[in-house]
Amino acid sequence: MFRGRKGNSDQAVMDMHGAAPDQAIYGGSAFGHSVSPTAHLFADPAPIGLFMFGLASAVSAGYNCGWTPASIDYVIFTFCFISGGMIPLVVSLLEIIRNNMFAAVTFATYGSFFLSYTFFGLMYATGQFPALLATGLPLEGLQFALLMYALLSVIFIGLSFRMNFALTALFTCIALAYFCLAIGQTRGVRVTKAGGYFSIGVCITTWWLALAELVFDVTGKPYVPVFWYPWGGEQKMTAAMSSRRSLNPHVHQAIMNGSKKNLAVDNQAAMPTNGGNGNTIV
Repeated sequence: MFRGRKGNSDQAVMDMHGAAPDQAIYGGSAFGHSVSPTAHLFADPAPIGLFMFGLASAVSAGYNCGWTPASIDYVIFTFCFISGGMIPLVVSLLEIIRNNMFAAVTFATYGSFFLSYTFFGLMYATGQFPALLATGLPLEGLQFALLMYALLSVIFIGLSFRMNFALTALFTCIALAYFCLAIGQTRGVRVTKAGGYFSIGVCITTWWLALAELVFDVTGKPYVPVFWYPWGGEQKMTAAMSSRRSLNPHVHQAIMNGSKKNLAVDNQAAMPTNGGNGNTIV
């Protein structure tokens, strides 16, 4: 157990983890900031969603760039439906439980895109829309939907400036990919291919972010940098990520009892002595 200087429990927590109390106690990651006092009890699901979203982006990039034959369209739709749609939506629900709303919103946004995209593609390819078979794909409708997702990505770019450069690069690649794919619906194959190349950038940046968190979880060291912005001090969660691995059990119990602001950590024996006057947290 640890005692803060002059009875200051917040300073004690800072001494243990080298970070401010809110950062040391509450969990966080390179993909958002959890403010839940029980966040450290759950593994961070963000790397799962990032790896799967990057995989779906790479697969769709091959399709948009013309690297894959049309005969495997159903395989691409299946991968995008599971990896790009279902798994990010599940991760979004888990992030809501951890009270990390930024990650929950972004995973839900892009998961819903892949679900909608693959559902429409499968329904169209299997002839479930007879009217469209005669008139062709509604290119203007697809263009509008892609532009709306590009606009959402621009909003996420602005929010990412409170966190790190890796996130900014990710949302920039996503926005450019959606813009190119939207324009390519009516402007030709070359613009669509450009969107596919930006999707490769999406894959690289998502896997970089996922690798950063995974390496930290395995080694306890931030060997893979995400380049935190100097003005985003509240979002520098490296110390908070460390606390998930080394949180003192007595501090944990105090958090669970809702007494974060009044932690009384003592470096004496936990068992009361001299008539039971010991001051402990159990």
